[in-house]
Amino acid sequence: MNEQFRLTSRNFVCICAATFLYFGSFYFLIPTLPQYVEGLGGSPGQIGLVMGTFSLAAVIVRPHLGQLADRRGRKRLMLIGTGFFALLFPLYGLLQNVELLYILRIAHGFAHASFLAASAAYIADLAPARRRGEVIGIYGTASVVAMAIFPAIGIDIIKYTQSFTVLFACSAATAAAAFLAVAAADEISAHDGGKKTVSLLAVGRRRAVIVPSLALFAGAAAYGTVIAFLPVFAPQRGLLDFGIFFTAYAAATLASRIFAGKLSDRWGRRRVVLPFMALLAVGVFLLPFLDSLFLLVFIGLAFGFGFGAFMPTLNALVVDKTPPAERGSALGFFTSFMDMGIAAGSVLLGQVGERAGFGAMFVTAGFILVAGIILFAIYTENDNPAEAGR
Repeated sequence: MNEQFRLTSRNFVCICAATFLYFGSFYFLIPTLPQYVEGLGGSPGQIGLVMGTFSLAAVIVRPHLGQLADRRGRKRLMLIGTGFFALLFPLYGLLQNVELLYILRIAHGFAHASFLAASAAYIADLAPARRRGEVIGIYGTASVVAMAIFPAIGIDIIKYTQSFTVLFACSAATAAAAFLAVAAADEISAHDGGKKTVSLLAVGRRRAVIVPSLALFAGAAAYGTVIAFLPVFAPQRGLLDFGIFFTAYAAATLASRIFAGKLSDRWGRRRVVLPFMALLAVGVFLLPFLDSLFLLVFIGLAFGFGFGAFMPTLNALVVDKTPPAERGSALGFFTSFMDMGIAAGSVLLGQVGERAGFGAMFVTAGFILVAGIILFAIYTENDNPAEAGR
């Protein structure tokens, strides 16, 4: 788009700030919500369902919301997402059973899909083609820094207040701040001016979209499994201070997103995706052997370097191969596989964990990752981002 793009431009800074705050409100609950479900009498399978219904709901609507962002503009959809995200948090503290929590998580998933589908397209529009990997990677650090900070704060809020109501209020206030940050950015006009759009099915059937999407699914399944069950698994191994995993993961992800995007601009997306997916698989396969804080930190670093590099690089690959007027649709389709993968990891593999144990669950997640690596290696070719369409 704009070859004079600056990382300090107001629009880029506002959306990065909004993403940081938005994910901050989300990450308050990552290490604490499983404990909240346990307090309501939930089983490991129900913990997985609570975590997974959020993503399942987003899967249903995110591609359609991406298409809507192509027609109506990105900012409007981001405002809807952050606004409803903020409004729904206080309702968590009013629930008395797990079943009602499922319904609330579905509603929250819809809001989540609205923000993420539109923000991904917004950043893709801002980034010039020759710096696409770099810009998307740096943008992605906003959510990573949020992960480095907010899970630990969420744990401390519960530790010192013993009140989930206070936690949910902090999440609501943070999401409201994200709404204000989006409001300060300029709208990006819809590309097609109301013309007939390409169907989601047509967009999703393209190899340049479906293959990265399936690779993302494999990585997200591992992510969903680890994020949902590490807060329960680590204490069983005597590691009560498991928050250090999130810190190590966030630090590694931050580092990888800063350099991997620029690296993919020079070397090509495929040459970055494959080795970092392999590193992610190593981290997942080590989880059944978890017995020390040292190993927990090592796994967090491997997990962070792997996931932090390959996810935004896949994103850039999809944008490279998609016309500007269809970016919202393509990215909505692509990012929905993130939600499907997380749901598969937390819900389906959660059932594996309940029946066969957490060790078997993590090994299964590792094999899903290996399948994704093989698929991506076979059905993609070495690419030259410099030749990608603008």
